[in-house]
Amino acid sequence: MRLRELADRLDAYFQPEAFDEHDGWAFCFGPGAWEALLGRAPAAFAATCNGLMIPPRAPDPEIDRVYLIVFPQPARLERIVATERERGAPGALILTHHITDFEARGSGLVPVPPSQFDAVREANIGLYVMHAPLDCHPETSTSGALVDGLGLRRVGTFAPYVGGHAGVIGEQAPERFGDFAARVRELCELPALDPAQIRHAGRPVSRVAVIAGGGDDVDSLREVLAEEVDTYLTGTWWTPHQSAWADQNRAAVRALLPELTTNLLGTTHNASEQVVLRDQVVPLLRGWGVDPMWLRCAEY
Repeated sequence: MRLRELADRLDAYFQPEAFDEHDGWAFCFGPGAWEALLGRAPAAFAATCNGLMIPPRAPDPEIDRVYLIVFPQPARLERIVATERERGAPGALILTHHITDFEARGSGLVPVPPSQFDAVREANIGLYVMHAPLDCHPETSTSGALVDGLGLRRVGTFAPYVGGHAGVIGEQAPERFGDFAARVRELCELPALDPAQIRHAGRPVSRVAVIAGGGDDVDSLREVLAEEVDTYLTGTWWTPHQSAWADQNRAAVRALLPELTTNLLGTTHNASEQVVLRDQVVPLLRGWGVDPMWLRCAEY
């Protein structure tokens, strides 16, 4: 499939033009770095910060392989570039959920060096970003994939985000919290859950509010209070990275905790968002006749 046709199919399915995040990433970049990145991108991407961000070297190459990653981690980009060079650089696409890398225990969102994106382009690889479009899609979404993967029944949405809702509410027959947590760990392919992301309020699990990724937004936590759920499942509800904002957010969450009577369960930002790529986007792309390769990001 030609790149243009593949990008058009992705655009039609995920509708990146409906999710305007053009002012949502600049804070991660140093002076001039954001402008330099946008200077490498097509005008359509600059308008919303979703869609095809880095076009490959060839104008419209035949694409037979798509790599799927949650974050464009430099080590993963290097691996992809090396693989494509070994294949003779026929043409490939990277489909990523985020524009930046993420250091869970470090500085949070971290820009990818522009030279890495240049190397991607020179290896005849394009890079397509779908952040809010993947978080908010009515069928194929980061949160919805967790609900579906756990066998819950979708009954509603919450947490307005950009052009839709990032949160999904699921229901099931009551289950012991420990058993539910074990199933979450298995679905997200984690060797163990972080004790700092577990708060058992003594309630069986039957009605769950789910936000994949960063679920530590205080407004989202307040909305969970109003949803009459017994459990909140997310990537991280207790901000793990280090920054002035993180310190302030932890203080705000700590102040809210006495009001929260729900079980709180976090996996990791990456682990919670990989499920939709692995379980839902891979089959979608395979049905379109391309070879999808999901790559798990490193947890750090």
